[in-house]
Amino acid sequence: MTLGKVFIIGAGPGSPDLISLRGYRALVAADAVLADRLLPRDFLEQLGIPAGDKFVQWLGDEQPRWSQEAINEWLVLHAESGKTVARLKGGDPLVFGRGDDEIQCLADRGIPWEVIPGPSSCTAVPTAAGHPLTRHARDRSFAVATARVTGGAIQESFPRADSLVVMMGVGVLPLVVARLLDDGWAPDTPAAVVERGTLPWERRLAGPLSQIAALARRASVGSPALVILGGAAVASGAHGVRPRVLFTGLDPEGFRDLGELLHWPALETVPDEEGRRMLRSVFARLRRNGFDWMVIAGKLAATSLFAAMAERGVDARILAGAKIAAIGRATAIRLRERFVQPDAVADGVEDSAWLDQLAGQRVAAIHGTHASQELRNRLDEVAASVAHVTLHSVAPHPELGRPLPDHDAIYFVSPSGVHAFWDAYGPAAFREEVWCLGEATQAALAAHGVEARIVVPCLQARRLERPESAAVE
Repeated sequence: MTLGKVFIIGAGPGSPDLISLRGYRALVAADAVLADRLLPRDFLEQLGIPAGDKFVQWLGDEQPRWSQEAINEWLVLHAESGKTVARLKGGDPLVFGRGDDEIQCLADRGIPWEVIPGPSSCTAVPTAAGHPLTRHARDRSFAVATARVTGGAIQESFPRADSLVVMMGVGVLPLVVARLLDDGWAPDTPAAVVERGTLPWERRLAGPLSQIAALARRASVGSPALVILGGAAVASGAHGVRPRVLFTGLDPEGFRDLGELLHWPALETVPDEEGRRMLRSVFARLRRNGFDWMVIAGKLAATSLFAAMAERGVDARILAGAKIAAIGRATAIRLRERFVQPDAVADGVEDSAWLDQLAGQRVAAIHGTHASQELRNRLDEVAASVAHVTLHSVAPHPELGRPLPDHDAIYFVSPSGVHAFWDAYGPAAFREEVWCLGEATQAALAAHGVEARIVVPCLQARRLERPESAAVE
């Protein structure tokens, strides 16, 4: 049997959309994937890569934790069976990642391999959090170190530079601080901690070196987190004037211009099995040219649709007999990523021009249970017939209840998100300025006694203006 090939892929600091294009293509081509435990479990789904036809193994799924030898043997086993294998590693494979051990094993066994770099968290997380590791004519050097050496002991000394990034040190931060102070770092050296950088539930805190361990302990900061010291611990001027926005929607794409976004999703998606069963009859009708239009309401609906198509062994050719309407620009982008060009793109129900094209037509509407009732009603009004297919529902996110990070504003995109946050936190989550996407969400906030301002991405005021009545007393 022909040997397979192993791609050693740097996934980046955690957020799936920070992977490289080369890494994405290797994941698409892979038959088997071995992924690091700290990466999001929906990593492939968020990239729009169907996982149903791949063998996917997560290192955190089994106890005890995998040894490096077991990882190496897994890669060899699947490559020797002729599979294309993706070893998906957080950050960059050759930066504190033992990628060199895996490469050496593959080389010794005569297995073809290719390493694909990715953004290391030691640089990507500070950048994403607004901490420049260098500044022109000011901070000209930075160093990176792990908190521990092989065997688990604390580093005897840390490198000196204008800025220092300490990785894997939050669990022993008091010892790290003590060692740094002994090394001559001043007690008032600026320090910052970024927990879960680029991922949902990210938190950031800052203070002098002498107090940073106590601040992290009081905030119950956990792994993964990194520590930034020196000039880089001070946010850049441009970042410092932007509001810190706690974003509670499912997908932050398209909202990052609101400010320094911290993604704290109020809801999670749950597959709707009844809707997926209904999709079989929709596919059958598509084969018979039984629909004139397909309306895909949201990026997540598009992702769910392609995942269901992959499970049934069909591809984009099944959509050829119907025109496609995409609700939202992110939806259109996801469709184009799968080489489906939408015939109409609408920002929402209020964009009525596309609805006129559906008058008297046979329509299949693909969406989630949280799709607006207004959209459903308008489709039912104008079309000759509508088959509503719900591929996923939403539920309060099980991680709600984590200690809230410091923020200047909180942003809601749906009434269900409002209710989930209220149930988890009560008035405490609404003490800062409250922003929302539309009138229905604004009404849901008003029902809890919260006055909110409708803020549209790309059109919002750049300065944070806090109405006197925005807070809940």
